[in-house]
Amino acid sequence: MNIYRNYTYSNKRQIWRIIPAGNNRLVIEDRDTATREVFFSCIDMNSGSVILENLQFDEKFWMGVEEVYKDVIFFHKYQKPDLPGHADIIAWDINKNAELWRSDEYLFSLIYDDKIYCFKNLFEGQKYYQLDYYTGEIISELGENFDQIGHLKELRETEVYKDYRFPEVYNAPVKDVDPIIEALKSEILISGKIDYFVAGNLLLISYHTIADNGKLQNNFRALDISSKKIILEEILNKEITNYIPDSFFLINDLVFLLKEKETLFVYLIND
Repeated sequence: MNIYRNYTYSNKRQIWRIIPAGNNRLVIEDRDTATREVFFSCIDMNSGSVILENLQFDEKFWMGVEEVYKDVIFFHKYQKPDLPGHADIIAWDINKNAELWRSDEYLFSLIYDDKIYCFKNLFEGQKYYQLDYYTGEIISELGENFDQIGHLKELRETEVYKDYRFPEVYNAPVKDVDPIIEALKSEILISGKIDYFVAGNLLLISYHTIADNGKLQNNFRALDISSKKIILEEILNKEITNYIPDSFFLINDLVFLLKEKETLFVYLIND
């Protein structure tokens, strides 16, 4: 097996979130912290081709994504700047690059089986509703104590992340991996934990070292398990002060690396 650079994505702003969008797509939220603006784009995750680019709203900064469902992005505003509480629902069609509907009445909870589950805050508790995801029209009122929300959220999360694979923290013994990790530890002074993932005959690892100035450096390697040779090596983050967990992830045969918080490197694993 081998690993090749497939494409690179960057708008030279901080990539804040990479959001599953279904249909082999990713929605990317990036922020310009100097001008305090947020931008939303959508790419084909296999090719990197841009489907939606640099979408903005009248509110330039205090916006975020709740979820993406069937090529519709559901955005939220914030109840108050610098506070986490969400407000409003805005539905945006990726393919049409157009707003479908918006509401300032409801707060988003989840989406499942073509229905948005949302609620209104009442003086004593919350009242839940089902909305049609594409039109925003009310399907039904669910009352003040809708106890299936937690279960539906678990089902939806499993559905969204079914093709995603994330590294584990290395703890010996791990068959075929131990000799490679021990050789690495004897070669380099590693600080903190090692994240790893085995993909066929490839070992993917992320680890931190300490630079001469005392700051951390986040490194990535892909190695052939049989030959123990390094196939790919990248420095993901230089001169950082905190450890970066989960610095890579996989979707099917694609490996996603985020470098210096601004550039997404996407590699293809093949035989």
